[in-house]
Amino acid sequence: MKHTTPHCKTLVAAIALALAGPSLAASSVVISQIYGGGGNNGATYRNDFIELLNTSNQPVELNNWSVQYASATGGSWQVTPLSGTLAAGQYLLISQATGQGGSQALPTPDFSGNIAMSANAGKVALVRNQTALTCGSNCTGAAEVADFVGFGSANASEDKPAPAPSNSQSISRKLNGCQDSQSNSSDFAVGSVNPRNSASQSVTCSNNPTDPSKPTDPSEPSQPPSAIRIHDIQGQRHLSSLNGQSVSRIPGVVTQVTAGGFFMQDTLPDNNPLTSEGIYVFTKTAPTVAIGDAVEVSGKVKEYRPGGVDSAQLTVTELESSMAQIKITAQKQVLPAPIEITGKIPARYWQGAAGDVETSQQLDLKNALDFLESLEGMRVSVTGAQVVGPTQSYAAHDTAIVANYRQQTTLPNQRGGITITEDERNSGRLILVSGNAVVPAANVGDSFQYAVGVLDYNFANFRLIASDLAPLNRGNLQAEITRTAAADELTLASFNVENLDPKDDLAKITRLASQIVTNLRSPDVVGLMEVQDGNGATDTELVSAAATMEVLLNAIRQAGGPNYSYRQIDPARNQDGGEPGGNIRQVLMFNPARVSFIDRPGAAANTAVNSVACAEIACLTHSPGRIQPASIAFNSSRKPLVGEFMFNGHKLFVIANHFNSKGGDQPVAGRFQPPTLSSEVQRNQQAQIVADFVRNLKTLNPNAKVAVMGDLNDYQFSAPLAKLKAAGMVDLVEQLPESERYSYVFEGNSQVLDHILLSENLARFAEYDVVHTNAEFADQVSDHDPEVARIRLPQSIQDVTAQFSLSKSGLVLDLKTKQYRSQVITRAVTTAAGNYRLVVKGLPAGVSLANATATSASGPYISFTAGNTVQLQFSNPSKQAFSYELAVEQAAFNY
Repeated sequence: MKHTTPHCKTLVAAIALALAGPSLAASSVVISQIYGGGGNNGATYRNDFIELLNTSNQPVELNNWSVQYASATGGSWQVTPLSGTLAAGQYLLISQATGQGGSQALPTPDFSGNIAMSANAGKVALVRNQTALTCGSNCTGAAEVADFVGFGSANASEDKPAPAPSNSQSISRKLNGCQDSQSNSSDFAVGSVNPRNSASQSVTCSNNPTDPSKPTDPSEPSQPPSAIRIHDIQGQRHLSSLNGQSVSRIPGVVTQVTAGGFFMQDTLPDNNPLTSEGIYVFTKTAPTVAIGDAVEVSGKVKEYRPGGVDSAQLTVTELESSMAQIKITAQKQVLPAPIEITGKIPARYWQGAAGDVETSQQLDLKNALDFLESLEGMRVSVTGAQVVGPTQSYAAHDTAIVANYRQQTTLPNQRGGITITEDERNSGRLILVSGNAVVPAANVGDSFQYAVGVLDYNFANFRLIASDLAPLNRGNLQAEITRTAAADELTLASFNVENLDPKDDLAKITRLASQIVTNLRSPDVVGLMEVQDGNGATDTELVSAAATMEVLLNAIRQAGGPNYSYRQIDPARNQDGGEPGGNIRQVLMFNPARVSFIDRPGAAANTAVNSVACAEIACLTHSPGRIQPASIAFNSSRKPLVGEFMFNGHKLFVIANHFNSKGGDQPVAGRFQPPTLSSEVQRNQQAQIVADFVRNLKTLNPNAKVAVMGDLNDYQFSAPLAKLKAAGMVDLVEQLPESERYSYVFEGNSQVLDHILLSENLARFAEYDVVHTNAEFADQVSDHDPEVARIRLPQSIQDVTAQFSLSKSGLVLDLKTKQYRSQVITRAVTTAAGNYRLVVKGLPAGVSLANATATSASGPYISFTAGNTVQLQFSNPSKQAFSYELAVEQAAFNY
């Protein structure tokens, strides 16, 4: 609720237009809108406000004037001073108290006060001085009052009070503020909150009460509207047969207003399901029409193609017009009932011949593209609108929905979204955007009981501009946490951290660190994508990411994570794509307490790494190294980064990738069907290079353990992934149920872009998890979910007793410790290096090795190095006679 305690605000100086000119009588400036619900529950705007309008054709001086407010039955008046000159037809916006609710600020107010107004009942006076009224609770006849409005249950008003507004609605004077019959009840109507300031488009008033059912220009002779209707313009195909032609007096009712035009719909449909009854009128500037206005529009028919004439998006049939060509014939008309489309959108975008769908001579309603085209510009409704793509941070709050709580979708997933397949791109998706109703921030799995609005097409999607929206039902989606790995499980993770640089908000860096430590359980090796240089997208000579990694590693430690190390290679400046100046790259981050990195230094940005034969069977010429950085396949794209790791005696080659994006592909809901995937050409080249690199490693060592991971920007069933699989790599995401295969949500489609592929000798021991922490949430620190693989790689042990001469002494009882002691002198009969285990075997029940380092499958053991004397201590409470055998074991390296 609003604060009712008085508080101070700075008064904003009025815009003084048309300073010259005579001052008119006070009645020419009227109170045109009142809103007292600002900041309350359910409010859109944070402030209350009072709006004025100069209805005359001359400027009016407001120096020493004021607006004043009193409660519905009160006689104590609160004052907000005014000054300056109000031009003819100009609005004036006076903001008042701020509340705790609301999601939007008012347009820039011309003046500001601090009056906490009632949302539904009160009195407002426009006064010629700045002294609080002393006429009590009824001041309608006071000489100093220029205009007076009582609303709701007010005890004073001009004639009868105006209707009561609410937290979500204001009262506005009819005819854009012009109607003044000296009756508040007749002159005001409850409607959508529409604050207008001095910068808003001015209006021309007739200064006479107007019958809204008659034309606004009574001097113009009445003529019948055009014989051409909206459905004639839209026609039965995608492109209008009237494209480029001028039309006159096309009738319709305004159903939605935008910044540069409005939608209107015919109230006399032709009952042809192929023809739309709605159309967008493009006025270039803000139109002076309101929802419910009956209009006649003259203009030119145009097929507007979003994205430009060469775009692959569908066209939108429009009328290009101007307010001079638009006639309001009536107001507050009943809007056409919305068409219910729940369960009616076909399951495929297109089932016709391949090519340009706009060349088809008639719509086929079995195709989703054609079905939705037949409703272009019309009011439609969706029941059970489930959110399948989180709200985006655009001004319109783009939010992907499907109808009927996903009942008609092919592959719903467990967390509330819909997953794509090779043949299914979920044609039932609509992008819900704010119109009269503001779309709240929503996560996947949230839902609206219903959504009503106008169907539009833009940004390669059919969009529902909301006019009526049920309250959001929260699905309470939670971020996932993967399980803790066992000691002998190596954990590999891949995480696109979305243009990370030190200038990012601390909250983002902290949350990324928390996801790595808590949600991913501090993986042993993390391949990071989109790590920028130390000054982010500022384009300088700096390409080092040291500062970026420092802030991330510090945040990880502060979150309780390990003391990670990392390896990477700085790219050449502005050669690897991404944000200009950002110099994004992959980084191999690892926990040195768990894994060892094999350094083979010397590689620079353009040094190509190769695999060569070595004592370890196969080695890299450089570790870390970049794979074919000079290849055209990696022009303006990230080069693969490869490094060698050791874990429990196992050697692994880990390749971190970030293939080129899908930008430039034709849209799934576009004019060309099936869409051409132009970006796939480069990804095919990149995948082939990485696949060949894996094959070369396998040629040198058929048992080489290889991991290929990262943001590959393509699906598990795509051609680039097929090339990697053909090199013997196993895509772990295919271990998951089909509906759970996704790491990214794009416009409501849950899909896989991030992959961990393993050589078969690793994959058979691997468990895989996509950890959903970002992609489904409106509040996200990356647009990708991280992924993790746990690979069971126990240490290999070999018996090397034959390489040693072992001399053991007899048993001696230590009276102080009550333990039996013995010692073993170890002498290597062959060259010996490294750590060994002296294993004690054959101990009877009740006797144990008290100073054992640990116990293996062979028995308790003590770690030692060759040539040392090993002390043995036995616990033998029953003092029984016993003997034992010795063996020597060593961890084996598995290359």
